[in-house]
Amino acid sequence: MISDQDRIQSPADIILRVENVVKAYEMRHFSFGGSHKTSPAVDNVTIRINRGEAFGLVGGSGSGKTTLARLILKLERFDAGAIHFEDLNVGKLKGPSLKSFRRKIQMIPQDPYQSLNPYFSIFETVAEPLVIHRIGDDKARRRIVENAMVLSGLTPAADYYDRYPHQLSGGQRQRVAIARAVVLEPQFIIADEPTSMLDASISIAVFKLLHTIKRRHNVTFLFITHDLAAARHFCERIAVMHRGKIIETGATEKIIGNPQAPYTKALIAAQPRFVSFRNIGKESAKK
Repeated sequence: MISDQDRIQSPADIILRVENVVKAYEMRHFSFGGSHKTSPAVDNVTIRINRGEAFGLVGGSGSGKTTLARLILKLERFDAGAIHFEDLNVGKLKGPSLKSFRRKIQMIPQDPYQSLNPYFSIFETVAEPLVIHRIGDDKARRRIVENAMVLSGLTPAADYYDRYPHQLSGGQRQRVAIARAVVLEPQFIIADEPTSMLDASISIAVFKLLHTIKRRHNVTFLFITHDLAAARHFCERIAVMHRGKIIETGATEKIIGNPQAPYTKALIAAQPRFVSFRNIGKESAKK
């Protein structure tokens, strides 16, 4: 792996450490004797993410990006290695400590339509994490939900409370997913291809929103994407993942300007014209 640790902070400033993590799945071969074979989806991965930064995990379909995210969230168990969030050993969390951990770290899914319960109103959807974690009474929850929806650009919030996912546009559904992710005021958000199903103009609006959340609330982002243009204009550092391995990591501009790994060069060659999001951070900082 080609690594650049110039931007790594002191241990106290590192919010997430993934150390030599391995996750393999069993593959069945339908042959005489019923042979079995394991295939590593995440293969000896090590990354460190600084508090308050946007860290990009870039790679094509099947590279292991989403599997790694699920391991970080402890939605799946890893086979080897260690994951530490602040001073918590994620692999050993269970019961109340796991529930407390999941209050600190949230996820924005790739497909908001599939991730939103079609039988829940928008208010119920955004409020559900508050109910799960037993935060506030009805009056307090209404106030917290309203604040999360306003932050996510769903205004006036009351206009959306009694609506359902099928009544919203794709961009509005993604904003609901973002509101649900921020309602607990997490320290860390995993954004899994949050704009891949949106058109360009809506994608830019969502990027502005994510910049605003990061700046106002000092939220750390793990930004998962196949799109180097998006990573370039949202992330301070990136790691390139291919076939379960991290093959290159470092400052975003340094990697894009001078890629070392052949796969990184191929990714850049496949996107010769980068869509410009240069002013997103500047514009959101004015608001």
